[in-house]
Amino acid sequence: MYAWIVLRLFQAIDAHSGYDFPWSLRHFLPFWAGADHHDLHHEKFIGNYASSFRWWDYCLDTEAGLEAHKKRREKKLKAIKAQKAQ
Repeated sequence: MYAWIVLRLFQAIDAHSGYDFPWSLRHFLPFWAGADHHDLHHEKFIGNYASSFRWWDYCLDTEAGLEAHKKRREKKLKAIKAQKAQ
């Protein structure tokens, strides 16, 4: 129980610090959401809801940021083109 509390405290400090520290967990675990991911959540208030694991935002299509926006837009354009082709 204490290990989980310490881990969550570390994650909260890391995510809310606004800094990408070299010792941040995201450098060791690529699926971990760090400060950059969480900053976009606070900047846009839409998306990046995963507090620890980025894959949830990817799977549920709630990822925010320029690259995610481009991917969603391309997906919508392909769907529109496919619908017009029918």
